[in-house]
Amino acid sequence: MPTSMALGHRKTASHLRVFLTFVMILSPVAVAQAQKPAVSKSLLTSQSVAAACLRPKQMLTNPANALLPTEVAKAAGEKYLGLDLAHVTRAVAVVEPPLGTNIYYALYLEADQSWDLKQLSPELTAHTEPGEIGGKPCLVSKVASAPCFMVLRETTLVAASKGMLDKLTAADREPADSVLAELVDQHTAADDLYVAVDMEALRPLINLGLMQASQEAPPEARKFLNIPLLIQSGELTLTLDGSMPSRLAFHTSNDLDAEQVEGLLDEAVEFARNNMRAEMEPQMVRLRESDDPVERSLAAYGDRVMGVYLDMFVPKREGNTFVLLDTTGGGSQMGSVAVIGVLVALLLPAVQAAREAARRNSSMNNLKQLELGLLNYESSKGKYPAHAIYSEDGKPLLSWRVAILPYIDQQTLYSQFHLDEPWDSEHNKPLISQMPAVFASPSSRLDPTEGKTSYLVPIGPGMVFENADRQTRLPQITDGTSNTVNLLEVNDETAVEWTKPTDWKFDESDPLKGLTGIRPGVILAGFCDGHVTAISEFIDADAFKALLSRAGGEVVQLP
Repeated sequence: MPTSMALGHRKTASHLRVFLTFVMILSPVAVAQAQKPAVSKSLLTSQSVAAACLRPKQMLTNPANALLPTEVAKAAGEKYLGLDLAHVTRAVAVVEPPLGTNIYYALYLEADQSWDLKQLSPELTAHTEPGEIGGKPCLVSKVASAPCFMVLRETTLVAASKGMLDKLTAADREPADSVLAELVDQHTAADDLYVAVDMEALRPLINLGLMQASQEAPPEARKFLNIPLLIQSGELTLTLDGSMPSRLAFHTSNDLDAEQVEGLLDEAVEFARNNMRAEMEPQMVRLRESDDPVERSLAAYGDRVMGVYLDMFVPKREGNTFVLLDTTGGGSQMGSVAVIGVLVALLLPAVQAAREAARRNSSMNNLKQLELGLLNYESSKGKYPAHAIYSEDGKPLLSWRVAILPYIDQQTLYSQFHLDEPWDSEHNKPLISQMPAVFASPSSRLDPTEGKTSYLVPIGPGMVFENADRQTRLPQITDGTSNTVNLLEVNDETAVEWTKPTDWKFDESDPLKGLTGIRPGVILAGFCDGHVTAISEFIDADAFKALLSRAGGEVVQLP
């Protein structure tokens, strides 16, 4: 063999060895990247109960998704984020349960280019100011529930509540070890959308939703409301172009729970089938007995489709997992619609509970603002306002709610009142429709323009507010300001015009009259020290009465 040829073979062999070496080195890296979880456990806190991953770039650049509004996504992204949404590779949302007044959430936006806080729209950042959290530059929110903004890494923007950012940037933060963390760590598929929910951790909220749902459900269907309480977790995957299966599945923690769920679901499907048939039967009888062959065929079609449609909702049990929908083997438009339909139906109690929790938190914030107004009034005057502004001859004219307006940033409105005239005088009555938002309960169904408020003070002998022109001083509250209720949320039937000098009176025969029904299981009460809490509507009557007295000497321990 010529020397030049031998040399060429040696070079080729050398190049091949180098290439194979790189392949051996890079193959594990490629496998690791392919198996990267949709949601990293590092993005979760130990209290996180739900996580969702959306892949905007994958969806918006896929030719199969040509009907998506890519132009709108581009314009909206550039307007608000300074970045076309087609550059966002992953959007990951993480939330903790809304059980208190603080809301913990985070939204991570990973992009294929760098983020710049200066490019964010003023509409997004108007409530923030420059600062630091965890030693990192940040736009810090001045509003408790509104998001802060931080570039966590060069290509990762995070929008999160301050409390959540404090947790995420804490130096001593421990990795999440929970049902949710285990779920997301095992899911490595690159779906367009992936959602995981730790329903076990959400049971307190689910219970709230079920209490409300049980009031509306027929008695024979109430046993089916136990199903969400037996479910430990749920997962949803969705891919628009059908290249990967869309799937909705729920998991129980053990075989016994799985057997109970299986039995209840089978009964629920049969119950729905019978109800649907009962409702449709009069119309179907008319069609079957019609002389028109087309109408008779419609009856036959209805019988067939009703069975097919309900069969779609029969769950398939796989051990401790219940697969409600799975488009493996070829999805369909009906399947995608059904995924969404079943997801909504089964998560309805949790959704209702989340909405109720949000309304409750908002109402508690209103009560806190009013308590702060009362405390500011007391600090300025040395005593609380009387329950009403009285005339010189001892007639109640206007509510205490008018008296505290200057102390809740409503001086301009306060100046418009004639304080020596009744609430419904020719001059004062038009001001009812200008009720400040803080007096409107988010759970009320009343039209705010009616000017009716759900926030009333309890009035009566021995209470902070008596039904007379008397003003209480703090030293007179000998039971302790943290133990004395001076503000309540009432239901719509008990609500009054906010300027009217009418409030809530304790009824010995019905201690919680006017306080129940606005939210499931609890009433909201504000205390003289400014804190607000939810009190069970099953509280002992004597204990509740003791909370209303300012100097009764009673000792009440709330759970």
